[in-house]
Amino acid sequence: MFIENFSPTSPTKRAWPLTAVYPRPIPNSYWATPLLLACEYPWTPKVLIPCRQKLDAVLKAGVRTFIDLTECGELSPYADHLSRRAAALGIDTSTIEYHRFPIRDRSLPESVDYMYRIFDVLRDNEKRGRISAVHCRGGIGRTGLVVGCWLVQSGVAKDGPEALSIIAREWRTVEKCKRFPHSPETGPQFEFVRDFQRSSGNASA
Repeated sequence: MFIENFSPTSPTKRAWPLTAVYPRPIPNSYWATPLLLACEYPWTPKVLIPCRQKLDAVLKAGVRTFIDLTECGELSPYADHLSRRAAALGIDTSTIEYHRFPIRDRSLPESVDYMYRIFDVLRDNEKRGRISAVHCRGGIGRTGLVVGCWLVQSGVAKDGPEALSIIAREWRTVEKCKRFPHSPETGPQFEFVRDFQRSSGNASA
């Protein structure tokens, strides 16, 4: 799958948008790394034909861990649908993980430690060679915030400005970029990523 010969810090992996190498599962998504998909909310309750459901496309792309940044009640929940859709696709349901780390829309995490809790999940899955997806509502603000900080923490980017540059390059390939030209979304979110520094105590092994 996408993990073959993958080194998260390999600079050659950032020479072009990863979407040019790895097809995106849904139009409003991009590969932050070969083991991390950034996307919009992957569930649309009104879609009646399963094969057109975004969740199915994301599962087919190899994603087995879902990190949901939306708040409870913000959108129609999909956690209870994961096992059913995975089973319908012939995927072992025991391999599916769902984690919720709510961040208020257009806002920041409650603390840096809260961000490190998200990193713990990403790091654990990366070590196991598993593909994760991180999303909020539109995949713009909160998602870009987490992705940017993870690029720094995991060593893919040397600092926050480089992480923002990587996101900008990938974001230009996303369908909604003409309506929403930047990710993250707000000034404070950009500043949070720009100023984020890798913690050696929480760095990926």
